[in-house]
Amino acid sequence: MVKTGHSAIRRVRFLPPAPSVGDIEVNTINGIRDRGGPHEFLTPQRLDFDLLMHIESGTAGHTVDFTDYPLRAGDVLWVRAGQVHQWGAIDDIEGAVVMFGSHTIDDHTRDLIRSRPVRPRSHWPARDLEASPVPRVVELLTISIGPSATERSALHEAALAHGLALLLVQLARVETPGDVTSTGPTHEAFTWFRDHIEEHFHRWHKVSEYADRLGYSARTLNRLARQNTGLSAKELIDERVVLEAKRRLSHGDASVSEIAEELGFDDASNFSSYFRRQTHLTPGSFRTRSRVGNGGGSTG
Repeated sequence: MVKTGHSAIRRVRFLPPAPSVGDIEVNTINGIRDRGGPHEFLTPQRLDFDLLMHIESGTAGHTVDFTDYPLRAGDVLWVRAGQVHQWGAIDDIEGAVVMFGSHTIDDHTRDLIRSRPVRPRSHWPARDLEASPVPRVVELLTISIGPSATERSALHEAALAHGLALLLVQLARVETPGDVTSTGPTHEAFTWFRDHIEEHFHRWHKVSEYADRLGYSARTLNRLARQNTGLSAKELIDERVVLEAKRRLSHGDASVSEIAEELGFDDASNFSSYFRRQTHLTPGSFRTRSRVGNGGGSTG
């Protein structure tokens, strides 16, 4: 765990606990709690891997990028690499945990999953999973942590990878009213655009900058963005910039001027005006509100 700059967010890297564990670790909440120790789960974390939990017993809250999720038996929570999350009463819940890097899922499956809702879903209440095979797939994965899984092998890792891919696909198939999903196969240009936003949002805020780099017109990127997400290309860029601004304001002590510079704005005034247009709050007001109570999350 490493602290960087002014940030109070703990950067957590995936370190296999034993030679028998490869790029996918199947464990329990109790197992990671004992391994991490009592202080590991007290502050906000940004993972460099994905963490998926299936709650088997107990209740607790969990915050992922400013949204609070009440966890109960039967629920699934998926925290993706790069998201900022904060544990609630981890001592009060038990269940299965799967930790993995995005590279463990084949490209085709990953693209299919990513072409689903505009905002990656983090929480599936038990009621949404009643008619799905998700609980049974989780059970299949947890078998791998039994006494027979003491040695790492290519076959064992392949079984985990296929089981994990099946679990993620089945989660992606669980739909709720209001989901915005793609109406067809994801065009490669949209995939590139989405990846470029993640890579360059801290410097490029205009659709034209992405269009020039990708060799497509801004009109094409807008059409593909709306087709796949329901939002314009500019709205997708702004959503990512604002999310990062919120993370840094809420979880760090950097000044507004420093954050403005880090996110590619000419000065603090331009950043403040932009942030207020997007959120209807000044950066200072958001910082104050987000630090009241348990971090200012909203129930989702």
